[in-house]
Amino acid sequence: MKKALLSLSLLLGITASNVNAQTLLSENFEGATFPSTGWTRTQTVTTRPWQLTSSFPTSTSGFLISGTKSAGVDYIAQSNDASLVSPAFSLAGATAPVLKFKVKVGWAYMINLNAGNLLAQISTDGGTTWTTLWNEDTEPGFTDDGDGSNNTDNYNTVAVQKSLTTYIGQTNVKIRFQYVANDADAVSIDDIQVLGAPSLATNEVGAKAKISADIYPNPTKGEINIKTDKKIKSTTVFDMSGKSLFENESDKADISHLSKGTYLVKINFADGSTSTRKVIKE
Repeated sequence: MKKALLSLSLLLGITASNVNAQTLLSENFEGATFPSTGWTRTQTVTTRPWQLTSSFPTSTSGFLISGTKSAGVDYIAQSNDASLVSPAFSLAGATAPVLKFKVKVGWAYMINLNAGNLLAQISTDGGTTWTTLWNEDTEPGFTDDGDGSNNTDNYNTVAVQKSLTTYIGQTNVKIRFQYVANDADAVSIDDIQVLGAPSLATNEVGAKAKISADIYPNPTKGEINIKTDKKIKSTTVFDMSGKSLFENESDKADISHLSKGTYLVKINFADGSTSTRKVIKE
């Protein structure tokens, strides 16, 4: 199921030494629905979309990676272009972010015969344009079982990790897994994560003694105001799971469209410091 998109520990001011990593994106496909919330899929062959491997029409075994569910695309003897796209997340303020996932492909058809390609790609404009981070042809972890038969291949699992340092500061980031093949083989992925090392310590986040910032009215039915002596660069509202809901560049925010409950307001100052406050929506 979908995990928290941002570390609440970081937002609430826990020292960086107490937090191993920011979790910016996490998906293990163990939820009740597929695709999971926020994920989207497209395909050119309607019977061969990204789906749970347990639902494959032909490749009924061998593609589960971990847990009870993995996502994948089953092969078909025609051309297919199928994509699975993540929700948007932010790399603003991230330190040394990485993309991690586990993957299975058949060596014979996907690599040796090159009848298909599986790509991991990144977009920094919400999915309009994409850059390839990884493809199965350059992954040394996939191996041939040496039996000389393409139809009894070795579907070994490989753990992939790719640096996203180039994209630090981007706020509208998505990850796409694209399968492009013609009578190739099935593929599967699982345990997708985007992780970043914490970059701020207690005295930099949420420390009211050093950063004067107050939110009013609180509780509120809609509009909130931020009182501070510092210049505000932007304001981001999160739910209590750490999911970023919206961002603006003002000392005001309107949360009237949100459900009743408790939210976090992260204030980003022009000097690079931040402060985070809880607000209750009535």
